[in-house]
Amino acid sequence: MRKANVLLIFLLFAMWAVAQDRPPAPPAASQAPPAGGQMEGRRRPGVMGTITAITANSITVKTRDGETVTVSFNDQTQFTKDRQPAKLADFKVGDMIFVRGQSTGQNAWQAEMIGARTGGVGGGAGMGGGGMRDALGKSFIAGEIKSINGTQLVIARPDGVSQTITVDENTSFRKQGESITLADLKPGDHVFGRGEMKNDVFVPAVLNLGDPGMMGRGRGGYNGEGQGAGNGQGQGTGTPAPQ
Repeated sequence: MRKANVLLIFLLFAMWAVAQDRPPAPPAASQAPPAGGQMEGRRRPGVMGTITAITANSITVKTRDGETVTVSFNDQTQFTKDRQPAKLADFKVGDMIFVRGQSTGQNAWQAEMIGARTGGVGGGAGMGGGGMRDALGKSFIAGEIKSINGTQLVIARPDGVSQTITVDENTSFRKQGESITLADLKPGDHVFGRGEMKNDVFVPAVLNLGDPGMMGRGRGGYNGEGQGAGNGQGQGTGTPAPQ
């Protein structure tokens, strides 16, 4: 049951991330970026992981990449479980959570909302747990690259299935909003993106490097053009999936 819950939350976050199409507004010309190159006050889409510790004013989260993130909250922070209002006492170590808020430094967040799901279906048509599981590997892909052979990639999906996908000259590659190429990917990387089945093989239209929680950390969002597969010269459009 816990494995199914973790998969459901990951798929919800992945599909939310690939639907984002609004790049962050550029800073004013007179505004100088603070140390580390991050723009002060820039909104982040969120972070997701497993609770490892809880205090009176913070939650420690371990992300899928193994990083430890400290999430601070205050009396303005909203807590939800299964889309219902909740409180801090409803969360426990081991829960998978997602956080919406603002990055306040390296591996530090100020939370506006902290939420979790314990299972069941959600959203509208096609957005419930069963609908997303059916879509995984057919209309979008997410997981860890296990091997790369030419234009074929073996992806270990979060549901435990290994799937071979193929990129083509129309596939765009992106990392934190920036265009990259197939050569920038390597086994062990996490990727996600939308696409479609062609001759019984999944072909991504856009393949993002990183976890869904990294969306929005670059300048370009999801809707720009990226480099094509192979020699990196083909261009592909990254039109977002419909919401």
